[in-house]
Amino acid sequence: MTRQELKNHSIYALVKGLSLLMRALPLPWARMLGAALGRLFFSLVPYERRKALDTFATAFPEKDSAEAGRVCRAAFASLGRGGAEFLRFPSIREAELRSWVESVDGLEHLRAPLRAGRGVVAVTAHLGNWEVLAARTALEGRVAVVAQRLYDARFDEALNEYRRGKGITVFKRDTSVKPILRWLKGGGILGVLADQDTRVDSLFVDFFGRAAKTPSGPAWLAQATGAALVTGFIFRQPGGRYRMAFQKEIPVPSRDEPGASLKGVVQEYTRRTEEAVRAHPDQWVWMHPRWRSRPEEAPADSRPGDRGGAGAQGEGAI
Repeated sequence: MTRQELKNHSIYALVKGLSLLMRALPLPWARMLGAALGRLFFSLVPYERRKALDTFATAFPEKDSAEAGRVCRAAFASLGRGGAEFLRFPSIREAELRSWVESVDGLEHLRAPLRAGRGVVAVTAHLGNWEVLAARTALEGRVAVVAQRLYDARFDEALNEYRRGKGITVFKRDTSVKPILRWLKGGGILGVLADQDTRVDSLFVDFFGRAAKTPSGPAWLAQATGAALVTGFIFRQPGGRYRMAFQKEIPVPSRDEPGASLKGVVQEYTRRTEEAVRAHPDQWVWMHPRWRSRPEEAPADSRPGDRGGAGAQGEGAI
């Protein structure tokens, strides 16, 4: 067994063990343990801590180091808490899942296009607990997500099985876009995470006052299928439960419209994402280097244009 194989096996065994532990513990204890592990990771892994602090400083240059440390530490705790909840998915039933979410605002923005027989591209962010957002939304209609294939096939299958157990269809990001197009044309909901700088078709739009490489796939999919493009986010409330909020549909220009561009669409869902992150900065994944790509380094046709294709879907859940 190579060193990498040993590492992968150890991580898989650790996650499987944590999953069993999180399911055995009472929910409040599982959440507390997950948050503690997140804070411990922040303290013990300087590379990840520095990435988070640097990203936060880019977004909020006016904040001092004490505030940056407080928010980023809380963000790691939020990620750990959300991870603990996700690892409990195999053992929770619909009634319990519903109890985790105290309110859902703007549900009519999701239901109206579905009633009209249209699909919905639901853009969200790595904010709050996006896995709970996907699972709770699956109680309203057929939900699919696009997941990046992980480095370990066993780990990858386990995580996607947790999603499928909550009624979520999983499409792999590195496969054909045709099943996704059929899904949307058939009136399904597709959840897309579009708040990170990844190797997918993207456009540079404004995010916290800086040009940020942002996936353009959600806009392209809505344009190609006639699906409604909405945004939806989930926020943890002080009592531990969640509030979900969907916003009104973003108009997407027809491909036949003269001078049609998707850049304004990408900018709008990015603007809404920034608004959500500003409202709850302690629940976003600051450890991701959001501005690592530079506009001047991008191919000329992707800097100002409106490209977007099969690879532009975000990874993970809704």
